[in-house]
Amino acid sequence: MTDSPYRAFKEKLCTFADGQAGIRNPFVIAAVDPAVEHQTADRLSSWATGAGELPPIDDGVTVQPIWLDELLPQTKVYKLSVALGGETSPERIEGTMQDRLAEELVQEMIEQEIGEEKLETQSHVVLLLNLGSLYPFTRASELLDELDRRNVRSTIGIPFPGDDVGGKLSFFDGDSRHYYPAHQIDGQIREVHLQQ
Repeated sequence: MTDSPYRAFKEKLCTFADGQAGIRNPFVIAAVDPAVEHQTADRLSSWATGAGELPPIDDGVTVQPIWLDELLPQTKVYKLSVALGGETSPERIEGTMQDRLAEELVQEMIEQEIGEEKLETQSHVVLLLNLGSLYPFTRASELLDELDRRNVRSTIGIPFPGDDVGGKLSFFDGDSRHYYPAHQIDGQIREVHLQQ
């Protein structure tokens, strides 16, 4: 193993994709310094395409980046919120987004992004990138719960913009939470880990 949380995140995703059983589903989450969230997402996307970054992706394992910031405008709740814009309060828009966004994002992933056969296979890794773009409308736990509820069997990886506080994750300095059922990588991915 390595002392780099970035490398450990990728290694754990590969381990699950190769068939290791998870707590419930093969979900992996790693804290990322918010200042390097986009840089981390870009590096993970390069890794997904086999750009020579370690660890190598085994034959039979596929890795698919999903850019949450690009998926967000495709949801009905986002389109509704934009359409209502000046006709309602920001609080009502925020409440509507919080109520429906995770469900609609997962629906979009299932219908538009992840092939039906890939939803059933643990050897397909889905990277949910740029989670910070969804703040304050939804949380990683809500996305994971919705994926679990829909019986998605793909290996899911989330680089989480926030801190690892005593084994719990703090999203943008908010309350610290444990993201059961995800396997949590110790430490926080920082810029130094992306230089290795």
